[in-house]
Amino acid sequence: MTAAVLIAMLLAACVSSRQLATEFVVEETDLHVLLLPPPELMKSYVPGHPDEMPADSVFGPDDDRAEFIGEVEDSLFVEEFMSSLRHYLDVLYVKHYGPDDVDDFFELDRPAYIFAVGQMELLEYMEEELFSGRADGERYRAKVDVTVVESNVWFEFMKLHDPDHEMELLFDVRSTGDYVDGRFVRSRDGTVRFDPEKYPLTLADIYELASFSGKRNAQNIFDHLLNLTVRNQLSRDLDYYYHYDVDEHRLRERDFPPFIPLGKGEEDNDN
Repeated sequence: MTAAVLIAMLLAACVSSRQLATEFVVEETDLHVLLLPPPELMKSYVPGHPDEMPADSVFGPDDDRAEFIGEVEDSLFVEEFMSSLRHYLDVLYVKHYGPDDVDDFFELDRPAYIFAVGQMELLEYMEEELFSGRADGERYRAKVDVTVVESNVWFEFMKLHDPDHEMELLFDVRSTGDYVDGRFVRSRDGTVRFDPEKYPLTLADIYELASFSGKRNAQNIFDHLLNLTVRNQLSRDLDYYYHYDVDEHRLRERDFPPFIPLGKGEEDNDN
């Protein structure tokens, strides 16, 4: 081991991961990201919770039981997502490029990253929400059927001009649904029933979900690059992940990564 390598290792050991993360947040204003929209918006309906239904229980937007996904305009939903994604990357001082800027992006001679939405799905399903209460020493339970809509996004993440960096598959899910509140009441005959107060999901809520998903994925992109940089500078993994709360301007530690990692993918060598 050479003296230079030993000195570099000692210096790295003296720098904490939080110091590196703080420097990234405060000083990193030269992040370049290429955003590519999904080729299409997939729409699926499941008559129960997806984790509890067999694979052949997935139906398309034309299913009579689907209340919302058939009414959503694909292009409007995707553009709402991409517009929100770009806006909040601006808030985070991340320079972003689109399909029309591909030539300029690939001419960059500095670290740059690609986040391509390889797949995007709008999933609608029915599930039971459970409620419980206690009265006169007894516990009561009730179930209410609610509609849930998920925005599922699969990103293909690559680093520009780095043949040693394999493409990574990253996943994010955001959801909205009927809101139910209520209370257990005793009837005149002494029986106890649950009296629900339901605020049904609307089509406007679905488009708000697209905007919310864009905001959260902009945050995910920033946090992913933050953690990637810290780990590369330390040359080791950590037992936690950093999250930068842009609203409170605070660094937080989390037990889970910004995206759900789905492993490595096969990069398109045509580029």
